[in-house]
Formats: sequence, C-alpha cells, structure tokens
Amino acid sequence: MSRQSTVNSRQPSRFAWLLLALGSALTAARCASSRAPVRDAFPLDPREELPGPFPAAVDRGWGALVTGDALRAASEFAAARSASGGRAAEIGLIEAQVVSGRTAEAVAGCVEAVESADATVPLLVACGEAAAADGRPLDGYTLYRQALSRTAARPGLLARGEALRRQAAEASIAGAREAASEERPEDARRLIGEAVTLLPESAALRVDAAEVEIRLGDQRRGLARYREALDLEPGNTTAAERAGAIALEIGEEALAADLFEGLSRADPSYRPRAAEARVAFRVANWPQPEREAARSKKLTRAGAAILVWWMVPEVREGTVTSGVIASDAVSRRDSRALTRALALGLLETDRETHRASPDGSLTTVAAARLLTRLLVLLEPGVGKIPCWTGAAAPPRTTAETSQVARSCGLIEGKDTAAVPGPDFVRALDRLRALLS
Repeated sequence: MSRQSTVNSRQPSRFAWLLLALGSALTAARCASSRAPVRDAFPLDPREELPGPFPAAVDRGWGALVTGDALRAASEFAAARSASGGRAAEIGLIEAQVVSGRTAEAVAGCVEAVESADATVPLLVACGEAAAADGRPLDGYTLYRQALSRTAARPGLLARGEALRRQAAEASIAGAREAASEERPEDARRLIGEAVTLLPESAALRVDAAEVEIRLGDQRRGLARYREALDLEPGNTTAAERAGAIALEIGEEALAADLFEGLSRADPSYRPRAAEARVAFRVANWPQPEREAARSKKLTRAGAAILVWWMVPEVREGTVTSGVIASDAVSRRDSRALTRALALGLLETDRETHRASPDGSLTTVAAARLLTRLLVLLEPGVGKIPCWTGAAAPPRTTAETSQVARSCGLIEGKDTAAVPGPDFVRALDRLRALLS
C-alpha cells in the first residue's frame, strides 16, 4: 500500500463529514426546540408553522412581545413586513396591535388574512383575540375553534376558547333581552337559539331565556324554557319556583302542585304555595260557578255561599227551620245556596232593607263570622277544639269572632279587606281538619 493511500484512509470521507454536520444540525434543532417550547396562550410565536429563515426584525419583534413591549414589537414587525418579512411579520404585527389595544388596526389586518389558505394557528388565535376585543366574542370563539382543529391538545388555548364560548352565549342572551324590550320578537328568539346552541349545558341560560320569552308575552314558551332548565338541573330552585307560578297562571295546576310540593319538601317556606297549588289542582275540575268563586281575587258573599254549599255537604243536606228571606236573593241562579246560607245564619241580611248584598265583597269580618258560625253548626261542642278559647258559642261580639277565627287559622289580614277565593277554600279545608 502506498503512503498516500495510508494517509487517505486515516482522513474522514466527505460522506462522513456530511453525516457529522447533519447530526450537529439535528442536535442543535433539538436543543433550540427544548429551549423555546410552543406557547399555549396568546400571543403565540408568529413563526409557528412557517418555514424559515426569518428576518432578524421578526426575531427582535417576538422577543419584545414576550417581554411585554408591544409598541417596540409592533415597530419591529412593521419594519420586517416592509422589508418583505413575510407572513410571520404580518401575524406578529396583528398580535402586537391586539396587545397594545389598537383593536381597529388588528381587525383590519385580519379581514383578508384569515381567509387565506395558509392561515396558521397563531394567526387564527390573534384574530380571535382581535374579534373578542372588538366586542364580538362569537367571532372570536369561531376563530379559536378553527385554530384548535389544527393543533394538538393545548389546554391553555382550549380554556380560552371555552371562555369565549360562554362570553358569546351571554352576549347573545343580552341581545335577546334588548330585542325583547324593543319588541323585536323574531330577533330575540333568534338570539335565544344562538345562545342555547352555544351553551346547551347551562340551566342558568335557560332560565334567562325563559325570562325573555315572558317579557315577550309568551308564558307557555317561558314555561317550556324553565322546564328545560329543570331537566338540566333538577335542583334549580329559581326555575322551579318561577315555573310553578306560571303554571298556576296558565292553568297547568297539576304541574304547579308537583313543583311546589317538591320545593316544600326541601324548604318549609314553600308550604303555603304548595297548599295554594293543591287547591288550584282540586278546583280545576269543579263546576264552573264553584270554580269561578274559588279562583276569584275578591270573593263575593254569594260566592262564599256557593263554596260552602259545594264543600260542606252538611249545609246542603241539613234541616232549615229559619224563614229568613232576602229580596235580592230570589230569582238568581245561585239562590238555593244563598238562601240556605241566610237561613242558617251564616250570612246576614240588612234589617232595614232586607237585602243580603250577594254581589258585595266578603270582608274578613264577614268571613270570620260565617266560618265560626259554621264551626258551631257542625260541632256544637266547640269547647273540645283547642283553638276555641275564651269565647261563647257562637261568639257574641265582632272582636270575639275575629279572635276565634284567627286563633283557629281560618282568616288573616285586615278586617276590612276582601277575602280571595283561594283563601276561603283553604279556610274551609282548615275548618274540616279542626273537626276531624
């Protein structure tokens, strides 16, 4: 072997040098990657997804942006863009404008950029932030969704997208409220649908939607939205209470009773509403005269007689010995119930005019007198009833009458107030419970 061959065999070949250089480059790339991990929150590195090399101004702009100097970053990115710095400079400039509060400029820069085929994750995120800053969280959320569809799991970006989704839903329901107040039902319902689509899992949003429907004057739609809220969150007290109230108003008594019964089991303060709903449910199937009397906001004296006749069989079946007659009680459809109440002394006639004023309101005092006399009629030994203390049977004075009626829980409120029909029905129920 020649000396020259021996020397050549000891020197690396060109191929070996090439492998060595490539290995060094890969090692350097791995080191660079470990030193600069992909960010998971805005602003993102504008160079992400783009091939290099990049102008030094882009590198300087990114360095300024991550240290919080958005104005210097914008200057560097603008200079790089002017020098044909490419897409990275354009993205970096939008990011710097968003961070520095120059929202209008950022939005303008995004108009065409996001429509291009090479829109990167940093660009989509930057323009999503620009839209959010511009008061358009729905557009911001849409751009974040596009970005997340292009990248692997990044919890920070996902959390920000979720925040924008909620903001967009809240903005839509706020717009629905405004549209309802301006009597624009179509716009209001479109925005409700938009909000529900964005946040289908939210019971609170369904409650908001129900309130918008009620403001639009559609109680049935409102009730449906409250029921959707309860399907999502059965323990939602606000939805249950409001749904129960609407159900009572629109004649869904069975639903109202079910809702208020459930509320009263968890909170005793709802027991009066549950009792009201139970009465309404019973009354719903009564004949029309009795039903109208039981639902009246101001019960008349004739209405009270009708309810006593209907609810207390002993009144309509008992023997009457009195011959009291009122001139305004004859020739009425309810004359039988009215004359029976007069004959039993449950109602009184005016001694001078001999009129019973059947269409006059039943005051609390008159109701107390009727109920205490009915109690004595049904139970002559009223002394056995614990709440009947310190009064004759029947009571001799108005004061005694009111005292007994209140002690027994038969009446409440001011003496001159008109008694609502539901209250009188409950009083008759209470009276029956005292006897049993």
